[in-house]
Amino acid sequence: MAPVPPRKDLDFSNRLILVVDDDDPTRTLLRDLCESSNFRVISAADGGEAVSQIIEHKPDLVLLDLMMPIKDGFTVLKWAREDSRFTELPIIILTAMGEMDGKIKGMELGADDFVTKPFKLIELQTRINSALMVHEYRRRLFDAEEELAQFRAVDPVTGAGTYSQLKASLDAELARSRRYGRPAACLLVGFEDYAGLRYKLGREGCDAYVTRLFQGVLGCLRSADRLFRIDSDEFVVLLPETDLTGAKLVGQRILDVMKDIVTEGPEGALGVTSRCGGSMFPHDLVRSSEDLLREAHKSFRTLVEKNGALF
Repeated sequence: MAPVPPRKDLDFSNRLILVVDDDDPTRTLLRDLCESSNFRVISAADGGEAVSQIIEHKPDLVLLDLMMPIKDGFTVLKWAREDSRFTELPIIILTAMGEMDGKIKGMELGADDFVTKPFKLIELQTRINSALMVHEYRRRLFDAEEELAQFRAVDPVTGAGTYSQLKASLDAELARSRRYGRPAACLLVGFEDYAGLRYKLGREGCDAYVTRLFQGVLGCLRSADRLFRIDSDEFVVLLPETDLTGAKLVGQRILDVMKDIVTEGPEGALGVTSRCGGSMFPHDLVRSSEDLLREAHKSFRTLVEKNGALF
């Protein structure tokens, strides 16, 4: 088997390997082979010691013999895969030539690979590097998925929550309101002529101005309130423990702040005309989060048509 070609962005030297084998000459041989490949090495003579070493040192990879006293390799492997701390720990089982049943059982229990005794340096290097590489790519994929999930949950311009997050937040707040008999309100805040702003300020200038508007709205809210950007020119504000009177006060405060936030355009100072509609729970027309948002939108559209400033 040809060794895995090195990657410039994947350097596994100095990684810590735990060698587990009850045979002292075998442990010594494995230590020498691993150290010759620039790995750091610790060892264990039985399964019980292996568990202790894994918990204490958290190695990057384990070379695990199957036939050992106290706790055999199968027991150690099963324990590691059932412990959330070590589910992803790369484990390569060590088997004697012809031990097909052990290989199959090891794979069923979650071993990453196997190395057959007697060992060959090139094969050992390849198996270790392959297991470490797979583990690293899994980690990178997980990190990328986490970053993507965060990106989806946050508007990249303002940092506000996004539409995909809004439904879950509204559902949770209405459930809490029903349970404790407390009110909750929802505001829909928008401003006019986003396309005109974009044309006059350019993309970066418009994004910077919208971010200032967002910060202004955020400054009107309590720590428990939630702010979402659902369109280029629209924000939704979720107000827990707030009735309609309280929501109107917050809405007016938001409109006042947005009115005072101006920027320099090509023809001088530039600002926005904003509108704010709202709804609350409990209300005869509000039985779900969709109803709450729909009533806030209905209020908002009515104000736009009548050139009103607040619901």
